[in-house]
Amino acid sequence: MSELVVPNKVFEKPQYAKYLLMNTNTSFCQSDVDDAEELMEEIQAMDPAIHSSIPGYVEKMNDLDSKIKAFHSMDELWIRFLDTREVSRDELDEIEAAKTSCEKATLAKYSYMMSYAYLCEGDMDKSRDIFENRTLRLTEKTSLRVKDVDGLGEEVAEMKAMYRDMAKLDVVWNEYVKTGVSRGFDAEIDVFPCNPIPNIKILILNGVLDYCTAAPSALALIKELQAETGIRLNREISGEVRKLEASIGKNDSKLATLNEAWTAFIPDNKVKHFGKYGYDYCSKEALIRAYIMDGFAYVCELAESRLEKIDSMQRADMTQLEQITMVKINELAALSEQYQADGMKIDQIWNKFVARGDVLTEDYRSADFYCDNIQQVKDWTIRGLSASCENSHPYLEQIESFQRTFEFSFTKEVECRVQKLRIKVWECRYNALTQLAKVEAPGEGYDARLAELMKEYKMGDRPEVCLEE
Repeated sequence: MSELVVPNKVFEKPQYAKYLLMNTNTSFCQSDVDDAEELMEEIQAMDPAIHSSIPGYVEKMNDLDSKIKAFHSMDELWIRFLDTREVSRDELDEIEAAKTSCEKATLAKYSYMMSYAYLCEGDMDKSRDIFENRTLRLTEKTSLRVKDVDGLGEEVAEMKAMYRDMAKLDVVWNEYVKTGVSRGFDAEIDVFPCNPIPNIKILILNGVLDYCTAAPSALALIKELQAETGIRLNREISGEVRKLEASIGKNDSKLATLNEAWTAFIPDNKVKHFGKYGYDYCSKEALIRAYIMDGFAYVCELAESRLEKIDSMQRADMTQLEQITMVKINELAALSEQYQADGMKIDQIWNKFVARGDVLTEDYRSADFYCDNIQQVKDWTIRGLSASCENSHPYLEQIESFQRTFEFSFTKEVECRVQKLRIKVWECRYNALTQLAKVEAPGEGYDARLAELMKEYKMGDRPEVCLEE
């Protein structure tokens, strides 16, 4: 048998073939692919009979050759991936030899792209498992470094940061799904074009937290990401997007209701939709308008407090309001001041009236309405006691109806004047009946007719005089 001399040793051809194959494998596993390919060419140039004479040699040679070819196929796929960010598991699975390759760059490219493919399919658990237990172990726990593979460093850094932030995001997201309360999410996660789900979750969390400012733009970005990537949202996330849409729609609906009420209110300051609008608006001016209408609807009860709230809001954060809003604020303030002035005026007139023996010495103009029930009764009492017999009775009826409706008590001073009005009305009616009795039954029939008329007109005994303490 012929002999060959290799590194100061003499080999027979089969032994040399084994030597070449072992060195080819060593070179390839150490990523010296050029050397491995040269050695493989030498092996394949040998007489095939030599290969066949060695048990298992052909199988090992072919396996190593397929792995060297897989190195190039994987490299081509990697270059395309860096350019397009497109890769599928089917493509990767077709390069069968890459899965068991000892060449670390091939394994790193394969594992990273496989992790990315699962990420694109939405299987985040599988993607993370492959990335952390294969790609990172190769680049952090072996002699391979990310810088040894073009583009791998940037890819690994991006995915590593994404999964680090995803761990935090999962905690906040699960808390939100469980409680319905979002605390938002401050960190930004790089968008992976094939699967923007993490980014959509962040948009939802921040939109729900601030549906006035963040929600509209968040929803627009979600729609944009869906259109750009064609991503189909799962049931959970779709439901949360619909909730976000509903919150925006609900706010728009509330604002529309308020605007309708405001438009109807403006011409005559009459609130026609009280109770239909609320107080939860994104616009500060909308809330101010709600307070204005409250004040006009219940001037006595709410005007002053609503004006104070508006003033407090503006002091805290001065907002440029529309002219019509400012006009209505001023009108409400003027109306509130007028009501207060009317109340003070009737009290002054009352005090003079009482001091002068229940005599009105100067006329005045009554207000349409007084905030204080007692002030309203004072006005009617003065009018009733100062009026003629014919005009006194309506004032007494108003007072007694008013008291039955609102169930309030008079002060002693007011009660005695109301009682005095009752006596006046009784005497006016009694005098009228006596005149009527004289006309209808003059002479001896007068007393009987008067008694009949008193009964007919339900005239009881004359009210007792009220004694002030």
